Amino acid sequence: MAQKLGERHQLQVYHYDRRDAAHHEQLATTIPAYRAFLDASLDECWVYPEPEDLLQRSLQSFRDRFALVIDDLLAFPNDPRIVAEGFGLLPELLAPVLSRPSQAIWLVPTEEFKWASMTRRGKPSFGPQTSNPQKAKTNLFERDMLLAAYLKEQATRYACSVVEVDDSRTADEMTDRIEQHFALELPIEMARRI
Repeated sequence: MAQKLGERHQLQVYHYDRRDAAHHEQLATTIPAYRAFLDASLDECWVYPEPEDLLQRSLQSFRDRFALVIDDLLAFPNDPRIVAEGFGLLPELLAPVLSRPSQAIWLVPTEEFKWASMTRRGKPSFGPQTSNPQKAKTNLFERDMLLAAYLKEQATRYACSVVEVDDSRTADEMTDRIEQHFALELPIEMARRI
């Protein structure tokens, strides 16, 4: 959807996940926990921990990575505008740097949508490399649902918008919905087209 918005409005697109490996390698140079994570087996990372532990590890990673994300974004040219997407962009991190809450929106999946999406896309892709692929998938699913609940709570706390994602809208319809949310943030000539 971020890519579609970028194409519709000639925006630069920042994909948080594409910087995941580079950011963790950079953090690992100064924070031993990241080196330990990068050196651990897939079972140690995804099969043995409880979903709550996976959530806490992810939240810490999001917080530690945020300064690196800001550096990435500042490296972009000033024009055109940037649309940034990624599940590590927490309301608690973004709210202090937003001019207004309407500059951000969070999409959270229903349980049914999340499970179907993971199954359809063969996630996690590393599952077959673990000793227990089903446990790895279940752990990741439960971690993501805990994260969805956390995002909803955080968005409410910071008066930010949340849209629940299920199968009731197509990807294009969801993009239209997000485009409407950002209408005031788009250049005037682009916003008139919405």
